[in-house]
Amino acid sequence: MTNQKMTMTNLFLLAFAGLCLTIALAIAWVLGITLFFPDGALAGLLVERADIIRAHVDYLMMAQFLFIFFLLFRQYSIDPPVWVVAACCFGAFFNPLAFLVRGLTPKSAVVAVIPVEPHFPLQAGISFTLTTIGFLAAVALVVRAAWKLRSMTN
Repeated sequence: MTNQKMTMTNLFLLAFAGLCLTIALAIAWVLGITLFFPDGALAGLLVERADIIRAHVDYLMMAQFLFIFFLLFRQYSIDPPVWVVAACCFGAFFNPLAFLVRGLTPKSAVVAVIPVEPHFPLQAGISFTLTTIGFLAAVALVVRAAWKLRSMTN
């Protein structure tokens, strides 16, 4: 490898990107099957289809971001701190999972009156925060590396 570094943290990022993509594809299959068989047993498990679609799209986006950061870290020979990778991966998994849980959880009469389940704000708040911190730190690492490389070539 020329000027490209493959570290365990980068490999973990790549593996997690693959996991998120796999989950997104599985959700896509479930959505497709339930679209063609709306009266089937599988369709009966989807309480809120819109939230399942949100989870699908969110897992796709998270996989994309993780793949992009893996490639950028590799390109710039960045060995990201474990906390950055952990924050990115935690958020990438749990952000969409919050929507998936909402879409699969039957609503009680109390929840029907209150539009947000009690667990959702805490789960979403933690995962959104970690995702934001992780992705912003990853961007900062890449920008710093690109800036250093630019300075060295001028």
